[in-house]
Amino acid sequence: MKKMIAGKIRPALCVVGMMMICSLAACTPTPQKQLAEEEKKMQQVDEKLPDANAPELDVVSIYSVSEDGSKLEGTMDAVEELTPEVLVQLLIQYGVLEEGTELVSFEAEGSPSSGEAGPGQGGSTKEYGVLNLSKFPDKGNNMLLQAVANTFLENMNVVYMTIQVNGETVAENLSMVDAGK
Repeated sequence: MKKMIAGKIRPALCVVGMMMICSLAACTPTPQKQLAEEEKKMQQVDEKLPDANAPELDVVSIYSVSEDGSKLEGTMDAVEELTPEVLVQLLIQYGVLEEGTELVSFEAEGSPSSGEAGPGQGGSTKEYGVLNLSKFPDKGNNMLLQAVANTFLENMNVVYMTIQVNGETVAENLSMVDAGK
């Protein structure tokens, strides 16, 4: 009886062993398959590297008034070149200024005392900035004035901002106010 069972098990084990050998041989990568996998990995690495031809962008902060008008909200954006004209266009895009608003002028002058410059500002910070726009949606809306002022104060490195509409001062010596307050 034992010989009969052993006689049936032995061939079955041989068949299983041969199947395992064949499956391992089939799973062993061939040189072509290894090359193809290496090329695929290299392409994935290349896709993850930054594009050397991509333009260098400046990150800017754009401030707006919340829907309920109770606080300022900040949004980050990126631009190829940071200029006052670009900031005005972004303020229009984010609904802070009306369509058709144009930058008449922007001037920044004076060196702030070291305490006013803030960390990381260094010598590029100016004490006073004057922003002159062609129009303003609501000259009496302090939150709207502060949103425009914050945008220019932070991005143009100015400590105090005066906002004018066609040369008429509508807000004077505005300083940075934290968004969300």
